Parts: sequence; structure tokens; C-alpha cells
Amino acid sequence: MSLESNAIPQLAPGCRVRNTAEEAILLIPEGMLKLQGSAAEILSLIDGQRSIHEIVSELCRQYGPEATEQITTEVHNFLERLHARSVLSFSGL
Repeated sequence: MSLESNAIPQLAPGCRVRNTAEEAILLIPEGMLKLQGSAAEILSLIDGQRSIHEIVSELCRQYGPEATEQITTEVHNFLERLHARSVLSFSGL
């Protein structure tokens, strides 16, 4: 699946993020996923209102324009993997 930048990701029913002092965990119906690296940061920006483009733009503001290509690739790949596991749905397509 190739995601359009205007698509708005949202967590599927029964999925939620739990943050502890040590780590962030994505709770899903069949278990949990420990979030490592940029995964927790990307998920923190998923609010059912921001588009993929807006999520990428926010991360680029934080890390600088020189990281735009890498951020775009990471966000799209991560969201595609979550969608394939039925953790995310998309609106605004």
C-alpha cells in the first residue's frame, strides 16, 4: 500500500499507546508492541486530526530540513507496517 500524504491516520478500535517512565508500548488486541526509536514519537503525533504530511512536517521542524527525506521514508514505512497489522486506519483519502 502506498499512503497518500493527505491521509489521516488513527489508531484502530482497541489499540492505544501507554507511556511509562522507561518506555512506550502500543497495546493491540492480540498483545503489545514495544515502541523503539522514532516509533513512539510518530505515534504521539497521531491524533485522528493530523495528516501524514502534517506529521512529517512536525518532525521536520524538530529535526531540521536536512532530515526530510529520511523522516518521510520512516513515517511512511512505519505507518504502512501498522496498517498491515490492522492497528491503523486512514481517513481523508
